[in-house]
Amino acid sequence: MRITGGRLRGRHLPHAVPKGARPTSARVREALFNIVGQNLAGQTVLDGFGGSGMLALEAASRGAEVVVIERNRAAARLIRLAGEHLDANLTVLVGDSTRIAPPGPFDLVLLDPPYAEPLASVLPPFSDKLRGTLVLEHAYRVEPIEVANLVLKQTRRYGDTALSFYRPSVGSGR
Repeated sequence: MRITGGRLRGRHLPHAVPKGARPTSARVREALFNIVGQNLAGQTVLDGFGGSGMLALEAASRGAEVVVIERNRAAARLIRLAGEHLDANLTVLVGDSTRIAPPGPFDLVLLDPPYAEPLASVLPPFSDKLRGTLVLEHAYRVEPIEVANLVLKQTRRYGDTALSFYRPSVGSGR
């Protein structure tokens, strides 16, 4: 797995992908950051489902301060080691992202939950931590859901994967 942009562009993930992780493809990662922006300097980003760590490393490579939540301890350790190895600005928290309360607010929230995870349990915990864009990666066959305080702006399909982009609704205090 190779980082697609930013100061770490071309660098490889210094470890194997954790067992059970479904890394976001390079094509989808490039598309995501073409939409949200290549320069994330000064922004805070939350990667709510760390997995392989690639989304977090992509954001850090583009200058963001990144908080990663991963429930699998071994995967969280690999993400932390990759961040140290690549000198990326990552903070890794171990726990269930639907229950842990990370510091916030965040300019960008990246959510790539296991495809079996019900979306209704994934989005609401993050709606109050958002001051910018929330990006949900999901199977394209799964319809994105409506959530209080969030407005679905667009959904883009890339093969079997879809990216849905949400923003805080007007009058939600952000």
